[in-house]
Amino acid sequence: MDTKEYDDLHETAQIILREAHELFYEKGYEKASMREIAERVGISKAAMYHHFTNKEEILFTICLQAGNLVYDSLQQAIRRNEDLHVPVREQLTDILLEYTSSYLKNKNFNKILLHDIESLPEDKKRVILDIEKANVTQLRTFLHNLIIQGRLRDCNLTVLTFSLFSAVHWLYFWYRPEKELSVKEIVENIVDIYTNGIKAEGAVSYETRH
Repeated sequence: MDTKEYDDLHETAQIILREAHELFYEKGYEKASMREIAERVGISKAAMYHHFTNKEEILFTICLQAGNLVYDSLQQAIRRNEDLHVPVREQLTDILLEYTSSYLKNKNFNKILLHDIESLPEDKKRVILDIEKANVTQLRTFLHNLIIQGRLRDCNLTVLTFSLFSAVHWLYFWYRPEKELSVKEIVENIVDIYTNGIKAEGAVSYETRH
């Protein structure tokens, strides 16, 4: 089954994925059973097999859908910013906000990916990891072009790319929607720190004072 087929799954299959996603997040993939998923969906275990061959296929589909969603959102944001004549700060804010919003829609996926992807066979695991790799490549390429254009100072692209992703991915551990900061405000702060640094304007360095 290719990516498009996964996106066009029957409504019942989508419900199975949603309930399995929650169960994997709560109990972990290994401890969750097909019977429990069927009970949550409200269908028989036998009916489950009309949609998915086994629990492994369900896990792979969850990972594939989430991976494609964040990849597509980042790709769309980068494409609409490639030829825009606006400040770099605005471009990075738009790109990271699109990616972050998409990522947080699937924040439980982060835990599943970290802990449960090892349960997939190597060929399926490689498909998911290749999506992540492609995500890194497209952001790295965009940042590289900004450097070539003289709009960002020359720096280590690997460090810059992964640190930007890390700033977003760590939201999984501390961000709470009910608190005072919105996603947009968080992204704006992240971009501000990266584009302006943390040194106070006009601050005198230790070396200058001594």
